[in-house]
Amino acid sequence: MMNINFNSDDEDNPIHAALKKFLIDSQIQDLKEAGKFEEAEQLALKHADLDLNAIEQEQLASGSNDENFTPDTVPEQCVSTTFDKYADNFDQHLTKKLHYAVPEIIQDKISKFTEDQFKRLLDLGCGTGLCAEAIGDRALHKTGVDLSEGMLIQADEKQLYDDLYLKDVTEFLGNDWEPRWDLVIAGDTFPYLGALEDAVAGLAKNIEPNGKVIFTTETASDEAFTEKPYVMGSRGRFAHSAHYLRELLEASGFTLVEIEKVTPRFENGEPVQGLVVVAEYKGA
Repeated sequence: MMNINFNSDDEDNPIHAALKKFLIDSQIQDLKEAGKFEEAEQLALKHADLDLNAIEQEQLASGSNDENFTPDTVPEQCVSTTFDKYADNFDQHLTKKLHYAVPEIIQDKISKFTEDQFKRLLDLGCGTGLCAEAIGDRALHKTGVDLSEGMLIQADEKQLYDDLYLKDVTEFLGNDWEPRWDLVIAGDTFPYLGALEDAVAGLAKNIEPNGKVIFTTETASDEAFTEKPYVMGSRGRFAHSAHYLRELLEASGFTLVEIEKVTPRFENGEPVQGLVVVAEYKGA
């Protein structure tokens, strides 16, 4: 694995607060379902002063009073710190509590568009390896990249990957890798990136001709994308417009094969609006 240098150690970052709130809410829900109502109440009271909207308005806008301000990305340390703490219970919480469907969604698209076995898979934001498990032997060689060391430890124990890298996915794609990959997936990773120009440009230079990219992200109604083609929700994740994704991929040499609305997970009993995108690289 590769070492990583964090760009920020601001523990008061509002996005860190958003992810922390998600983690706390999950812990409270787990305690309630285990019948530990007193502990759940104590945890809720302990963090009752975590006013996400106030933090977003005061800090996230970077000096602006615009409460709808959307940053371009989630700072690296916010993601790594949160998911390191989440790693041990990640699989169970996603699959049992949030009805996480991303691995199956990606696997279905692979089966729909090709019967071939891929030579090299690149799994961006691989986490504990849920997508690699779903893909199975459809790829001969598997490379996983993630910003959370805790997640990579879990993936390594499953022995799913030939190579694992502890690195920000956009930074990873900024390198020129040889050999390239003929299948790149990003399951529930782009919601933590916001602006995707650098990531898609990196995909283009590290994928083989005719290689396939399959990824999921979250989305919202058209009215949400008035200022930027991506917006941040209350949980600290980004939603992207389908138009933005289509234009960005085509400008980088990809042919859009399919873009479809999906439900990647449920939160508070409600389906999350999502997209799954399949594209093929044809060259700039």
